[in-house]
Amino acid sequence: RKMSWDLFTLSFSPFSHSRPGEMSLRTMKSYGTIGSQEELNVQPKPRVSRKRQICATIVAFTGLVLYSNNAPRPGSVSQSVASTPSREYEKATSSSARVKDSVAYDVDDDGLYVPSTDPDATRSTRALLTAMVEVSDTSGIMFGQQNANYEGQYFRDTDAVTGRCDIANATSTNSTSADGGFPAVVGFNSQDLLDGKDLSAHVMAAYKEGATIEFYWMSANPVTGGDEANCTGEPLTNLLPGGSGNSAWRADLDTIGNGLKSFTYKGEQIPIVFRFLHEMTGTWYWWSSGCSNSTEYAPAWNYTVNYLRDSVGVHNVLYIYAASKVSWYANETFVDWYPGNSAVDIIGFDRYQNVAEYPTSVLSDCQTAVAHGIKLGKVVALAETGISMGIQGIKNTNFFTDDFMGLLAEDELCGQIVYALTWANYSPEKYWVPLKGQTTWSSFAEMYESDISIFAGDKRWVSIQKKIGMGNKPDTGEDVL
Repeated sequence: RKMSWDLFTLSFSPFSHSRPGEMSLRTMKSYGTIGSQEELNVQPKPRVSRKRQICATIVAFTGLVLYSNNAPRPGSVSQSVASTPSREYEKATSSSARVKDSVAYDVDDDGLYVPSTDPDATRSTRALLTAMVEVSDTSGIMFGQQNANYEGQYFRDTDAVTGRCDIANATSTNSTSADGGFPAVVGFNSQDLLDGKDLSAHVMAAYKEGATIEFYWMSANPVTGGDEANCTGEPLTNLLPGGSGNSAWRADLDTIGNGLKSFTYKGEQIPIVFRFLHEMTGTWYWWSSGCSNSTEYAPAWNYTVNYLRDSVGVHNVLYIYAASKVSWYANETFVDWYPGNSAVDIIGFDRYQNVAEYPTSVLSDCQTAVAHGIKLGKVVALAETGISMGIQGIKNTNFFTDDFMGLLAEDELCGQIVYALTWANYSPEKYWVPLKGQTTWSSFAEMYESDISIFAGDKRWVSIQKKIGMGNKPDTGEDVL
């Protein structure tokens, strides 16, 4: 089941087929502020680091795209999602089970849910988990975007000083974007912490807007120092104590953990959703089924969670377990590879697909994930999703209302997911959130105005924050870094 990475390396251009999370524009030596399409046409200079090599990143996503769009469902010649509902799906729909009524988290003396991974989690972290449970019972789904206040189709804000955001640009009624919206979830990259980049201003700015903060990690091979697609050296086994990759793994966890701890607001640590060792049911990463196996995965996952909590002292994190194509790999996701209820706070799932198959694929994945989330007693989130290479080529003007958020929100099970996070905007040639005048903008604006979506300023989300006493509920007090 391994993929031929050499073939992909030789066949694809690094400036047209990079992974969404690490497009070539992210490797520019100096991001600067890009104010026009012409400025985006300069030749980028690759950022070289021990962890991230641009060519390998391209290879990883190319494999992901080809696999997502062409790989048949296990045991079938079909390229579509499973047609037979799982037992968990049938049970969940027949009993009208609700995520909120099924969560199995402990409850503290303040009535807040305690993360399964950490009985000593900070109050703000418990409050975030509790808020997520509340959101699962609303009529809307929180909309998120990667790097939302860092980069857009026509800007790069390396210092978080402009307050720019393409969601605000897309939803404002004036040229200043002052009355525009802001995503309810903003994703960031843990590799930036390893590279020494200071994201404090971006995290603070997003959190002050009322957004939930998520970090993901495309980890390097701890044995070889190679990229995330490098399978050499049995890395899942060797990252454990006594293994040849343990010291490198611990060093990275020390840096990431201390970085996540450093983000504070009014003297309290900002709660973070942390996604790592994700998409393990795919074949493109060294921790996935193409390079490793399920018996190696759980010990590596549990060691990582325990090390961050007990050795680094991280108590402001919710750990999200996010497989890929869960409707195809339900048993693998929720039985074989699952690290255990005490090691997971949020059930997540990732799904990229071509435009023709995306609606049925993401809906089937979502139904499967929520049904299992109800069974496991966890909230559920669509951790990363979108059309494989961006929405710039989509012809369907109603994409966001018909094929994405509306499709999910109106489903009995999928309407209970907490959030759905789309990828970053890089340029007018590659984006996941449209601007005014672009084909899918009208449906994005309609989605924004409707009850099917929840953005940072949504009254329902603000009400939940105030009810629970979350640290980033809107006020006019002093901000403390």
